[in-house]
Amino acid sequence: MDEKIEEIKMEDIISFTKQRGFVYQGSEIYGGLAGAYDFGPLGVELLNNIKSYWWKEVVQKREDYYGLDSAMFKHPQVWDASGHTSSFSDPMA
Repeated sequence: MDEKIEEIKMEDIISFTKQRGFVYQGSEIYGGLAGAYDFGPLGVELLNNIKSYWWKEVVQKREDYYGLDSAMFKHPQVWDASGHTSSFSDPMA
């Protein structure tokens, strides 16, 4: 079997997802916003299916885990107490 495997580039994947309505870069028409994405109709369905599967596997099937959905916005003292303001480091940022 001498099949030639075509190299898939990230640009091709991005182009495909846009053409099919899966995902778009946030604020794309204004130059984009790093790390922020908008989901099209198919992207929303895919995202919801992944979330649902993950929730069942990681939370519902375990007797020692409990689901929680809390706000991202917190009083500044919460971030201080958790160490996020003094020693937190995000190498990706």
